[in-house]
Amino acid sequence: MRDLASFKEFTGNSENRTIILTIISAIFLLISWLGLLKNILPFDPALIIIVISGTPILFEVAKGLITSFDLKANVLVSIALIASVVIREYFAAGEIAVIMMIGEILEDRTVRKAQESVKKLIQLTPPVARIRTSEGEKEVSIQEVKTGDIYWLSRVNQFR
Repeated sequence: MRDLASFKEFTGNSENRTIILTIISAIFLLISWLGLLKNILPFDPALIIIVISGTPILFEVAKGLITSFDLKANVLVSIALIASVVIREYFAAGEIAVIMMIGEILEDRTVRKAQESVKKLIQLTPPVARIRTSEGEKEVSIQEVKTGDIYWLSRVNQFR
C-alpha cells in the first residue's frame, strides 16, 4: 500500500508524468519502427504515441490560441503533427510528438534548475549593510538601503 502511495506521489508531479509518458511513447515509437506488432495490431503503434504525446501538445496550442492568441513553436509543431496524420505518416507524427515531449522535459528541468539557483542566490543576500553617512558609518537592514546611499558589504556581514 505504501508503494502505491509513493507511486501516486511520483506520478502526481507534472515533470515525472511527462517523463513517464515520453518513455512509453518512445517505446511505442521503437515498436512501430521495428514493425514488431504489425501482424498483431490492426493499426500502427505510432497512433498510440500520437494520442499519448500529441494530444497534450494539441490541447496546449488550442488553449494558447483561444485564450491569448499565443503563437509559439507548438503551433507549427501541431500543424506538422496534423499534416502527418492526414497524409497517414503516423511514424513521422509520432517522432514529432516524442521530440517535442523530450524538449518539454529539458525545458522543465532547465527552468527548475534556474529557479533553484536563484533561490540559493537570494539566500546569500546579507541581512544588513554598512552605510556611510555624514555622521559616520552605521549598520542598517537591507530594506532600509536607498538609492544614492554609499554602502559596502563584507563577507563578515554576509554570514552573521
